[in-house]
Amino acid sequence: MSILNRGRGPFPHLARMACRYRSLADDLERIARGDHPDEAELRDAPRLSDWRVYIHPVPHLLGIVVGHPEIGDGRLCRTSELITFDPTGGYARTFSRFYRLGPRATGHATDLER
Repeated sequence: MSILNRGRGPFPHLARMACRYRSLADDLERIARGDHPDEAELRDAPRLSDWRVYIHPVPHLLGIVVGHPEIGDGRLCRTSELITFDPTGGYARTFSRFYRLGPRATGHATDLER
């Protein structure tokens, strides 16, 4: 992602972006140590059901969401870039947030399975 900055600043959008990257990096470091998100941590995460993995142009999840801060319940959701996920553990970490994974869509292979 590239962001054009004009002038000398300040650039508050860069501070918000740094915070998002820092949060993602902290989560990845924790998962790398084997410290996966638990039920309590995922309690407020949006739930994605009938989900599939698609790679266009980057890996992301597509499914029906409940509890998303910006997308209405029962609507189709295309997540931000999928960074890591554990279907057995029931979670996914995208660029922007954790998701609780509900039942997976059946009958269609995902791009990752082809």
